[in-house]
Amino acid sequence: MSAAMHTRFASPVTLLREWAERSDRQALHEVLLLGFTVDLPFLERVAIPVARGLGARTAVIGDAAQGLYDPVDVRMAGRNYLHGLARCRGAFHPKAVLLFGEHACRLAVGSGNPTLSGWGANDELWTVLETEDGASHPLLADLADWLEALPDVVGMAPWAADHLGELAGLLAERHVNAPVGRESGPRLLHNLHRSLLEQLTPGPVDEVQMYAPFIDPKAQALRELVDHLAPGRVTLGLQPRWSSYDAETVKRALSGCSTRIRLLDETRMRHGKFIEWRVGERRHALTGSPNLTRAALCRSTGEGGNCELAVLSADTSPLLPEEGPTTPLAGLKGRTLRSFTTTGDDRGLILLGAKTDSEGLHVSMARSEPVPVRIGTSPDGSPGSWTDIGSIPAGRSVFSFPVPEVPGAAVRAACLRPDGSSVESPAVFVYNPVQCARRDTHAEGPRLRCDYTTQALFTDERAARRFEADLLRLRELTAARSASRVSPATAGPVSPAVRSDVDRWDAYLADCRRMIGLPLTDLAFGTARIDLPQPTTSGWVLSAVTSAMTAEGDGEHTEETADEEDSIDGAARVPYVPPAQRARCRVWVRRWTDTLVGSGTPGGAAGRPVQPLPVRLLVAGLYVQLLAAGVWDEDDHSWREGLSRLLQALGAQAGPDGSTAEQQAPPETGRRVDAVAAVLMTLLSQDATLTGGGERDVLAARAWQKHKDMIARADPAEARDLMLPPEQALARVASWSEVERLAALAKEDDPYAEVIEELSKAGWSVGYEDGIWDIAGSFGNPVPVVARAADRLGRHRTEGVLVRARGSRRWAFAAWASPWLVLLNPPARAWRTYQVHSPATPESRFSSGDLSAVPGLVGAPVPFASGPPEALRAVLAEVGLPYPELMWRLFEDTT
Repeated sequence: MSAAMHTRFASPVTLLREWAERSDRQALHEVLLLGFTVDLPFLERVAIPVARGLGARTAVIGDAAQGLYDPVDVRMAGRNYLHGLARCRGAFHPKAVLLFGEHACRLAVGSGNPTLSGWGANDELWTVLETEDGASHPLLADLADWLEALPDVVGMAPWAADHLGELAGLLAERHVNAPVGRESGPRLLHNLHRSLLEQLTPGPVDEVQMYAPFIDPKAQALRELVDHLAPGRVTLGLQPRWSSYDAETVKRALSGCSTRIRLLDETRMRHGKFIEWRVGERRHALTGSPNLTRAALCRSTGEGGNCELAVLSADTSPLLPEEGPTTPLAGLKGRTLRSFTTTGDDRGLILLGAKTDSEGLHVSMARSEPVPVRIGTSPDGSPGSWTDIGSIPAGRSVFSFPVPEVPGAAVRAACLRPDGSSVESPAVFVYNPVQCARRDTHAEGPRLRCDYTTQALFTDERAARRFEADLLRLRELTAARSASRVSPATAGPVSPAVRSDVDRWDAYLADCRRMIGLPLTDLAFGTARIDLPQPTTSGWVLSAVTSAMTAEGDGEHTEETADEEDSIDGAARVPYVPPAQRARCRVWVRRWTDTLVGSGTPGGAAGRPVQPLPVRLLVAGLYVQLLAAGVWDEDDHSWREGLSRLLQALGAQAGPDGSTAEQQAPPETGRRVDAVAAVLMTLLSQDATLTGGGERDVLAARAWQKHKDMIARADPAEARDLMLPPEQALARVASWSEVERLAALAKEDDPYAEVIEELSKAGWSVGYEDGIWDIAGSFGNPVPVVARAADRLGRHRTEGVLVRARGSRRWAFAAWASPWLVLLNPPARAWRTYQVHSPATPESRFSSGDLSAVPGLVGAPVPFASGPPEALRAVLAEVGLPYPELMWRLFEDTT
């Protein structure tokens, strides 16, 4: 087995996403995430929903004193996954991710904590193992041994220890039953009983290169390391400002060695840790969690050292970057020591966990106290929400309580010590084994037969056609399932145990991921991904790949996705569709839209079967992406009809019982529907008006009137992911300001709001005072403008309107009460009266601005001295404006 650059690996999230997109749809049984610091809200955004959507039982275990979260921000711990805490005299410091499937495994062992920094911002070092076809690898056997031994050395709640024991059994069983493979290659090392340094073959070696962000203050680990390996030369990497070290102690520790310091760039925090040594041409490397400290390398966990996990590899490529200036050891200066907190505070009150089952609430502490310890519960961990449920007796570390009347999601402990000091533990989350159990992803309602990606749908004709057939099948299956209460996502039976108010949205998204797959759920609901940085190109990532074939030595596993550009992290927001493919995409998306509302009789609005809401949101997202990709030519507006139908589909009823999907689904879904509708309406209204008479205008106006209430409720932030940048030629996109403006317009109670918006978009200002509308702009001929404004404003007044349009040099005035229009066009000082009968409009009659060509003139123009024409007199009477005042305002305001 050879080591190679794993270029597609950006973080453990990559492994989860790739599993979700497996073509064989293999079940994922177990997910284990280990770290020192753990950011649960971050994991609940990027990892836990994916793992649970794949059906996996999931556990997250970190150091008991290093949680990076406020309890009120944690929603899913204990209900969707086991959150375990570990405590030892040093730091619980391993970083590993295990994905255990039906026939495949993924293991990542490295330096990154399960936080945004560890899985994104920092430059980390990982060893990634992939097995297929029931194969195993010595690393998995080593991991099984470590997991089984871990609870004997590291304190944790009994149920967390049992969970790790079960995983150890699964791994051991797979390793025993796997084909016999080569035993050479990377091996997993730990320091539960022996220090890591003891497990390295003693020197002498030709050269040692090493880096870690932390070097202990006295540099004892460096001294013991060079004594053990006896290198001919040492190169120590440092980030001058960000590494934690004392130059004087480093110089004393490495004195007597030929040593140089390589100063690494500081564009990104290097958090990866390694020691590599060379004997002749052969390199060996120790990578993983240990820093260059005595607690990490030179002491076992049982002796009070950290709990570390590392990978020992042979025949590796150099890990220390070649670029960067070097300086002699004597020239090293500075002291940048940073704290490296462990859990060794004996005065701390630490809860290791809480569990609920039919027998009660069980609480486990890190150690017993000489006084009773009060236990409180809270539904969400917020201040003021805690309720005292009883005490753990003195001298007890594990205790059970009857199930509280109002079961809490969080638990904390507090006590008053004999010396009078009070202490309170951090909150832990109540573990419910039933809710966290592995879920069957194949037996919960209709679903697509394949996990599609957006790129495949836009470029692969077979995938596009298969997707269309899947949509039709899904619609009919959904319509047919009307016998029982339905899940809002899948129209399958609802599991009451999973539908609590707290996790209703998470359960809904899990249903959606089972029905349409992870990538398409992200597109439908904008649950998109945190933009984690791309993998580094500096050589800090190793890969180990094995399958049944490699285990038998018959060949090498081929990574089909290694060079794909559409990895999960940093993926392009706007897809590229080749010009030759655009016509096909137009046809496909039209047909996908056709599947949303059928013409059959079962269920749905007006007896028509309707796709589940996630599918309608998905097709809307695909449509928006294709518009952003410039799939339609500039003069091709056929996309407008599709958008209109999509808006209609979003508001359609989908439940077999006649209720809408928005009513059945969590409130987050309704907010998403309204926001997506606002984006679609914004696109539909571009180059169109909501009050005009053109084909585009009428289509937009009809959609606006039908869906105005939805758009008025819209929060643009709920569809920010659909506001794509105009990166492609011919792109049609909705900007934030456009969507926000349209939503504000929909909230307006003013019946003239749409007209004012239309005229404002034309670049004109609109005002109203005492019966006269005033339109001002930089136009030359005011006649078409005053006719257009009178036409639009007159639709909302049966008694008629008075409008003046003032351009840069000229102005005009019109009184319009269908079918009569009276026009004043200075410098002429006479009134002209026209009859305009439908289907003609003032706008269509006067669009040319040439009065000599306008039909419908009634009689001769009427001079001012003769008074107002009868049609004008009638409008003035209805408005309540005397004729002399009209004349004064028209001419006094323009002098």
